[in-house]
Amino acid sequence: MDKSPRILFLIGVAASLASPAFAASKNTTTLSDPRVDLLEQQLRDVQQQLAEIKRKPADDGAALSDLKRSTSAHYADMNIRLAAQPRVGMDNGRLTFASADNAFTLSLRSLIQFDYGYFAQGRNPADVDLSSGSNFRRAQFGFFGTAWRDWSYNFTYDFGGRGAEKNGYVYVGFLEYDGLKPLGFRAGAFSTPAGLDDSTTGADLMFLERATAADIAGGIAGAPGREGVSVFAQGDRYLVSVALTGKKTTEGGAFDAQQAIVTRAVWLAVNQSGVKWLLDADFTRVLKPADTAPNSNSGTFSLSNGPELTVDGTKTVDTGILDARNVTEWGLETALSAGPFHGQGGYFHYEIERRIAVPNPDFSGWYALATWSLTGETHVYDPVVAVFHGLKPDKPLGTQGGWGAWELKARYSSTDLDYQPLLGAASGGVAGGVQDIWTVGVNWFPTYGLRFALDYSDIQVNHINAPATDISASAIALRSQVSF
Repeated sequence: MDKSPRILFLIGVAASLASPAFAASKNTTTLSDPRVDLLEQQLRDVQQQLAEIKRKPADDGAALSDLKRSTSAHYADMNIRLAAQPRVGMDNGRLTFASADNAFTLSLRSLIQFDYGYFAQGRNPADVDLSSGSNFRRAQFGFFGTAWRDWSYNFTYDFGGRGAEKNGYVYVGFLEYDGLKPLGFRAGAFSTPAGLDDSTTGADLMFLERATAADIAGGIAGAPGREGVSVFAQGDRYLVSVALTGKKTTEGGAFDAQQAIVTRAVWLAVNQSGVKWLLDADFTRVLKPADTAPNSNSGTFSLSNGPELTVDGTKTVDTGILDARNVTEWGLETALSAGPFHGQGGYFHYEIERRIAVPNPDFSGWYALATWSLTGETHVYDPVVAVFHGLKPDKPLGTQGGWGAWELKARYSSTDLDYQPLLGAASGGVAGGVQDIWTVGVNWFPTYGLRFALDYSDIQVNHINAPATDISASAIALRSQVSF
């Protein structure tokens, strides 16, 4: 009987065992490690030997059987050794390291936002000059990952600022335990979840800044760098978070720090492939404001914000410093994402309980926004943090027919920091001003990780008690952003 077909069949089997081994070894890791290089070279040698045998007359079936067994054993041994090596990847430009069993991971992250803004001012008071200029809004560098499988960590340092020079500060720095899912526990410095707009990361904001009312609500006892502890429960359609917070990493610690509780509850009411409808509620209670002097128990508080463009640091609405025993805030928000359309809005209420015998003031604010993707992409919902991410281009710039993702947007925000302003401060009145801002613009995402945003805003601030201090301006601003 002719042995050639059987010999060729065995050669093919042996080659099929060797070739996938070599391919697998290349895909398992891209580390530049001499040990890995040696294993891959051994696989190449085996493949070369098989190729030489194919070119020679084959009449010894026993030799081929021995070769098949040795090659299979060699292949299995090298796969085991390769699987024990750490791995490295570059997912969308983010450098990531992982142990062989994925119990330890480390990923580098960065977010750079450079803004340039121009203010065209109306009849403003003499002491108000909204300055045009540029600003590194965020310049963040850090790392995050997992440890011992059930622990996670995040450390991010920010060198950017809100229109003023900073030496940098700890933006995020926490340790989290995830071994009792759906429960999680976090401690350190982090942006405490205080509503939908507040929880949306800086990289995913649809406008250059958050709406005034949402920004005030988040800053009462949350905002980046807030130190505290948190417990939360998270699933595909819900998120409930409770946090006890204190001071920020940028604040001094000479006197007793603020003590507050911040909560957020989210329910994804509609969860279909093309439609997501989100309901969001938050509640914040400052149990004790920070002391202004040692052993004084002298609590004060203020609410303020700017013109939703931070190349200038002016507080266009400001209650001033108020005597305070405690502060309460609650908010309701909702968002609907349906194909290329995204709509979102919210209402917020703030109250300050005084220690002195004058009325307790309360304030409010709200916003509504809508966006439309001209290129058809959808804002993807992230159940881990219960927010919507920015667009990811279906056809990035540079690909066949690709121009990235384009999005039109519009928002109206209104914030009222007046409380019986005609009474005067001695009688308990607060003249913080009423701010209304219209903003329209366009977002362009050339490719994943890059974004350019152009916003135009009409800004009106009114003071019923002192019309001469009213502010009127329009602004145009451009943001360049790179993130990974």
